[in-house]
Amino acid sequence: MQQERKQWKEKAADYKMYATVLLALSVFFYIGLLLPTDQSMILLEKKPFLLGLIVIFLIGSFSFYQKALKYMRRLREFDQ
Repeated sequence: MQQERKQWKEKAADYKMYATVLLALSVFFYIGLLLPTDQSMILLEKKPFLLGLIVIFLIGSFSFYQKALKYMRRLREFDQ
């Protein structure tokens, strides 16, 4: 049972890290879209692709954070 608790703790930490990285990437791409640049840098055809990528990263971040919360709840329930 101790091994299982250790695995849950490691999974929770990993999922939180994945969520943080995806959130940081989405913020980075969003700021890149907002900054005024030369039109040749980001073509108008690429903006919808980047917005879609940002949404996918945000959804992924949210889902990884939910998984981390699930494992943290399991740890709390086990401790009680």
